[in-house]
Amino acid sequence: MGSRGIRADEQVLSDLRIRELVSLILGKERDEFLWSLFLEPLDSIDSVVYRLNVFRDLMRTEVYVVTERLVEKVREALSYLETEKEAYEPHKLGLHLDAALTYIDALERFYSEMLSLGVESDGLKGFLDYVRSIVESEHFKAMKEKAMKAKEARVRMVIRVRIMGDRVVVWRFDGGVDMEKVIEELFSRFRSEESRKVKYIPTTGGMSHIHAAILEGAFKFYGSEYKALKEFYDEFPKIIDDGVAAFVREIPFYMLYISFMKKLMSKGYSFTIPRFTSDGRIDVRGFYNIMLAEKTGAVPNDLFTSGEKRIFVITGMNSGGKTTFATSFGQLVYLAKLGVPVPAQSAEIPFFTAILTAYPAREDPRESLSRLEQDIVRAAEIMHRSDSSTLIIANELFSTTTSDEGFQLAKIFLEELWRKRSYCLFITFLSGVALLDFVISLVAQPSPEDPLKPSYKIVPGLPPSEYMAVRIASKHGLTYNDLRMVVG
Repeated sequence: MGSRGIRADEQVLSDLRIRELVSLILGKERDEFLWSLFLEPLDSIDSVVYRLNVFRDLMRTEVYVVTERLVEKVREALSYLETEKEAYEPHKLGLHLDAALTYIDALERFYSEMLSLGVESDGLKGFLDYVRSIVESEHFKAMKEKAMKAKEARVRMVIRVRIMGDRVVVWRFDGGVDMEKVIEELFSRFRSEESRKVKYIPTTGGMSHIHAAILEGAFKFYGSEYKALKEFYDEFPKIIDDGVAAFVREIPFYMLYISFMKKLMSKGYSFTIPRFTSDGRIDVRGFYNIMLAEKTGAVPNDLFTSGEKRIFVITGMNSGGKTTFATSFGQLVYLAKLGVPVPAQSAEIPFFTAILTAYPAREDPRESLSRLEQDIVRAAEIMHRSDSSTLIIANELFSTTTSDEGFQLAKIFLEELWRKRSYCLFITFLSGVALLDFVISLVAQPSPEDPLKPSYKIVPGLPPSEYMAVRIASKHGLTYNDLRMVVG
């Protein structure tokens, strides 16, 4: 279902909390293959569009249901075959036949139903053509014919069993009492009007050497029927086509994501198929943080640029949602590069070939570099690697030095990104950076009801004259002037 991507940079996975995001999407699913797909963003816009078109089809309920049924049935057939490997020899014949019958029905039903739904994506249309080539092949037709004959033969195999101590006697059923009817009549007196008949579903878990011995006895009475089962087993050792098995393994990438989407959409959150701009424009409306939406609730925000200015400097009140805003946009771009719908009302973005991040690193006494030195090394690496299709998210770079030095370092860093026409979300408390003429200034807004509380809305505007820390200090009489008066 499309090409594989390239493993994401570990720094990006950590800074944007991608593993936490994938864990939320996949839930209890721990399949390593699926995990790897979510950690491999695509480097080709054609590959991304290919996947997004598959999502368009699968987001139709009827297409999803038909595909889900195929996955369940093929997995059931695979389960039969897996159990067959460890089963007693007499059981192998029946398990092999059950796998074939399940697989044949699944493929024919999928082809018939999907054909009437008119899928449009290259991915699903291509797979549908592939399934058609299988069900119309002489091999498949022969397998179906022999499987049906083996099934009819198995139905004819009816025996009677008598257990006497440690001996089991088996003989051909030649009429007699139907014990199922006897038991049904015996317990009918206890049945209430609200009760319902429970259908017995046989499982392979009860197979034992005793069952195997019973089957061996039955085969002696039903020679021709046994021959039909054995011929099918020998003639069709391989049941499931490799391409179908690959589809069943890969399609949960789409289905698990859609299932997760539906949970958030039921809470009122939006997902959209991203569109890729060719003029450098970004126009994303109502994007939000998936992890907050799933847990406590998320505040949507917008981000826009015509493409002329590509560097956003985000300032504003402490704990106002600046980092969440930038991280959420980074996650949105990452998801778009995976070829999946993104958390927003609408999203038009360039196709970013790379995402680079620089978040605060904890100082490690075992490392020779200080926090400031680590920031400078990371900034230099980003400047070297970035180009006009790179998105950089930098969170409080150079914040461990003086304001003047931090401003000069930030200015050098952003001027180089501007020269390269890179895109950047730069979070800082250095308000002077937001006044550079080549940047777009965004500001975290306080709540309209309480200026000391954040609204988590990030909007265009100039940096605030004072930050929340100053307001809180003033409220509690801890400003510089207040302390001077106390000291005397």
